[in-house]
Amino acid sequence: MKNIKRLLGTIVSGVILFLCTYYIIFHFQWRAIFQLLTQVDLKWFLGGSIGTILLYWMIRTMRWFVLLKASDIHIDFYRLYLVGAISMALTTITPLQSGEALKVELLKKVGALDRVPGYGIFMTEKILDLIIVLLIALLSLLFGVSKFLDRGTMFAAVAVILICFTVFFVIIQRIPPNNTVGRFFQPFNQCISSPKLLASVVLLTIGGWFLVVLGWYVSLHSISISLTFLETTALTAITILIGILSLIPGALGINEVSISSFLVYLKQDVAMAQAGALLIRIYGGMILILGFAHFLFWKLAGAGKRTPVNTD
Repeated sequence: MKNIKRLLGTIVSGVILFLCTYYIIFHFQWRAIFQLLTQVDLKWFLGGSIGTILLYWMIRTMRWFVLLKASDIHIDFYRLYLVGAISMALTTITPLQSGEALKVELLKKVGALDRVPGYGIFMTEKILDLIIVLLIALLSLLFGVSKFLDRGTMFAAVAVILICFTVFFVIIQRIPPNNTVGRFFQPFNQCISSPKLLASVVLLTIGGWFLVVLGWYVSLHSISISLTFLETTALTAITILIGILSLIPGALGINEVSISSFLVYLKQDVAMAQAGALLIRIYGGMILILGFAHFLFWKLAGAGKRTPVNTD
């Protein structure tokens, strides 16, 4: 049964990828797109993209550091930042943004972190990300971006999501802490049971996603696509959710179609919208380049040398 589900998932993802690729090849206005891309303000694009990416990685490292410290696991910030940057770069080319899990394996390899608490804390981060991105998407739609959904529907959707997560929280807290599953979810239970810790990681999560939106905002403005920050927020959150649900590595193809379609919906010229979608893909390429640079530094600086696990 599990193999059948996996096969069906692969087939569905493959069909989506094929249809999106076909649409991009035969329906994108390539001549006009290339002309528009030559007009990109490189100083604005490169400065904005590099700046927001590095700040985003710093914020995410701070959140990782806080959660580890709450579990009495102490790893120096410098090493956490490097493994975090390397792994977060891989989210641009992995399905479900799963590449970030590499940071657990890298720290396990050098003896700085055990796998069970590592993945437990990583899962805590992913749950927080999902909650925040869902709420950002719904709230940005709620405050005027969508013309097709009334506010009552959006409020109901927000309420349903909050109820579902509340039920999930209650179930998780009832798992006995003395088995593997309980130890896996212990960092999450610890996070939601401490108001100070929860407030810290939620604020860091919101700050991280703010920088993602800012990166997209700057990138689109570098090609003269004028969106409000609220519109860019909706575009970013909804596109990321669609990409995750597609199960396609890096949301290849589907991101370009969804971004360009959303931009057309926001009254952008078709060729300009398609050029903007490709520019966001180039922004993703910048993330990979910076991640590779961090990987080289990780190797050259000897940060990957094995050290004992430091727990109190």
